[in-house]
Amino acid sequence: MRDKTKVLALDLDDTLLRSDKSIGAATLAALDRWLAAGHEIVVATGRPPRSVAPVLPPSLLDAPRIVYNGAQALVNEQIVFDRPIPAQDVRRILEWTEMSGDVWYIGLEINDMLYVNRHFEKPGVFQVSDLMMLCEEPVYKMIFFFPEGRRDIEPLLAVVPPTTRALVTPKFSLVQLCARDANKFTALKHLLARRSLAPASVIAIGDDINDVEMVRCSDIGVAVANALPEVKAVADWIAPSADEDGVAYVIDRLLD
Repeated sequence: MRDKTKVLALDLDDTLLRSDKSIGAATLAALDRWLAAGHEIVVATGRPPRSVAPVLPPSLLDAPRIVYNGAQALVNEQIVFDRPIPAQDVRRILEWTEMSGDVWYIGLEINDMLYVNRHFEKPGVFQVSDLMMLCEEPVYKMIFFFPEGRRDIEPLLAVVPPTTRALVTPKFSLVQLCARDANKFTALKHLLARRSLAPASVIAIGDDINDVEMVRCSDIGVAVANALPEVKAVADWIAPSADEDGVAYVIDRLLD
């Protein structure tokens, strides 16, 4: 066990990335100091794999990645951990939407591609498909989009099976579904085991509902100042906001 090695688990949006999706100069310099001190970094995000590399600085391009809110982990672009939604859950939810009488905009993340049931204006690449034909594929995230603003979602949440969980955040007008046992900390523990590192070596920083388990269960859990109350409630430290280089503050405090 390499007791002196520390692992910094970093959420991306509104944590490492500022609100304009940039990374401040102070944070970039701090990341370099952290790595030069012999420590490691894991990127942990709700994003799909395809949208991670374009926002990373060169120093993190080879870092292990947790994607899809913890439903998948990659090392050197190879999948080393995955927890797709049970196929029967995907089918059951799709069948319910067809019987509900409402118009739903639904996406399935499968093998780093987003398939949607109908066309609507949204950024990024996607493919319109018959989602019922894709139920048996490994679905890492099921997304309900609300182009005109999120409406009452309680009927939807009521039919989510116990083996699947819903992630609902005020930061986005959507609902994400993942496997019940898919979260960032579970994926992180798998990556740590591969490196013979213990959870006690982890400092995690996050801001949104999908960071709660990672912040709560790490040795030091940090919420940036712009984090949701649910994240702040389980954090050991509150750092400055992402726009104020909160990650740099944490690294400087740890190294000093």
